[in-house]
Amino acid sequence: MTVNTACERKSKMGRYNLLDEPWISVFEDQTDEKKDVSMLEFFRNAASYRSLAGEMETQNFAVMRFLLSVVQTVFSRVNFDGQPLSGITLDEKGIQTEPVDSDDLDDYCEETAECWEQLYASGRFPDVLIQYLETWRDRFYLFDDQHPFYQVNKNEMDAVMAQIKKGQPTSIYGKNLNRTISESENKTALFSPIANGNQNDKRGRKDILSGAELVRWLLTFQDYTGLMDKVSLVGSNQRPSKGWLFDIGGIYLRGSNLFETLILNYMPESPNGQKSFCGRVQKPCWESDGLTVVRRICANGFIDNLAELYTNWSRAVYIDPKTDLSKPIEINVVKLPEIEHTEANIEPMTLWRRNDTGPNKDHDTPRKHKAEEALWRSFGIIAMGSADSGNKDGGRQPGIFGQYDRLIHAAGSRWTDLAGVSMEDNGQATSWLPVDEITDSFRINDLVITDSDPDGWVVRINDTVETTKHVISGIYYMYLKGICEIRSLKVTSPMDAQAVGFIHEETAIMYAVVDTAFKNWLSQLQPGDSKEEKIKSWYSTLRKLVLARGEELFEQSTSKDLTGIKNDSGVENIATKYWQFVNSVNSVLYRKGGQD
Repeated sequence: MTVNTACERKSKMGRYNLLDEPWISVFEDQTDEKKDVSMLEFFRNAASYRSLAGEMETQNFAVMRFLLSVVQTVFSRVNFDGQPLSGITLDEKGIQTEPVDSDDLDDYCEETAECWEQLYASGRFPDVLIQYLETWRDRFYLFDDQHPFYQVNKNEMDAVMAQIKKGQPTSIYGKNLNRTISESENKTALFSPIANGNQNDKRGRKDILSGAELVRWLLTFQDYTGLMDKVSLVGSNQRPSKGWLFDIGGIYLRGSNLFETLILNYMPESPNGQKSFCGRVQKPCWESDGLTVVRRICANGFIDNLAELYTNWSRAVYIDPKTDLSKPIEINVVKLPEIEHTEANIEPMTLWRRNDTGPNKDHDTPRKHKAEEALWRSFGIIAMGSADSGNKDGGRQPGIFGQYDRLIHAAGSRWTDLAGVSMEDNGQATSWLPVDEITDSFRINDLVITDSDPDGWVVRINDTVETTKHVISGIYYMYLKGICEIRSLKVTSPMDAQAVGFIHEETAIMYAVVDTAFKNWLSQLQPGDSKEEKIKSWYSTLRKLVLARGEELFEQSTSKDLTGIKNDSGVENIATKYWQFVNSVNSVLYRKGGQD
């Protein structure tokens, strides 16, 4: 790949080129210092950075996927040395001209797998990636009148509005883009990290973003949007996009540095075992003009390549190329249709759920993370997929799970963090405003999480997870419900609000008590360990933690709790409920070996 001279001429016209301007926030590995680096600096030194350091983890996830789309694009076409892969023909800009022919597919897949291994072993990105970026330099200007980054230009926005035939694009301001503020035009954020100073200044400091911040929040906005804006280019048989990442329970592998994280999540072959998608032309948004991207999104909600998926737009965005960064930021947006949500989608970085009702009945759709559930509670869905894991929400296995086999082949036994990230919404279908983020992770040995034999670690850990959930969500729940009964709180449907609040809060506390201990247990498992002994060890720990918390509630009892209530069985009070709880816990965990 060679540098296009037209790009050099174009560089005099655009402003704020992402290849040169420092905008990617990272933590340096050696010093733990936080700094902003450019794209070129990032890809040259990715192994020197421990992790992304943006304002939010959801922002980091959006930025990571953008960076990953570069890796996915380049190495879907050329090998580590920059030579085209089998079946690949490139044009003068380095674009793959057509999908790999079936006759070349086996060789192509083998070469991409070899390239992955070379990348992993080298610990760095080769020069061919930098050469690719230089070839496309003119598409990485934040402000430009022809090809602005992640945007349409003025003529393209006019063409979009001509199709709508009414109104103007929705204006979005800096404080709406900045999710650490997320302030609407009608309501002031009380605890904003930035104050306007003058309460009467509607466009104040909250709306000012640096170039680096604007790029990061622009990427985040395209992925986590909501539906608060009104102007739409969505057809009658389509649904508006909330931002693709808004609708998924993001999950990815986290390495010891950012090079490793990108390589662990770079999938050289098709995800989810769909070989028919292997060798497809990667279509990152910057390789097309803005109007082509918009038309492609409007014409078809189905995506067949990861680079296009990772750079999908939820909005046609226009930013005035003359924007002054010292003044409040305003961008103009138009809604675009959402992309395919069922299992036909090739998204590898999400949990899935099987739908028993609704328009997607008998189909898998992305499952968002729940704020009250730690990631390890979805172990069965992650490692096994399907409802056979014992989880009623079980769908297909995340495509990213297939990376473990590749990693084991290259590195053998090692420990990897499995991380989850999701955006919590306000629950209002008319707006779906992002209100908070949900993040979690756990560390586990790669050989342990891939031991899928009938009596292997995966099945045994899943059984352990389900038993742990039964003890807390079943036995402990009934203890809490019993306490509510003796306090004369209604526990039949619909349950008394006070009872709901008490049970929900105490269950959350119990899971929080267990959470750290279970993650520590998972992280210490090794392939050669005795499964029986390790599981017995966990059940002993679980029994102590659960009984200790149950005893705390007993000791906090009031005189009314001790007096209790009379029913057909006699008198029931906090003591009877407590001993029923103790006996139930012992019945389950003693039987499974959880003894002191």
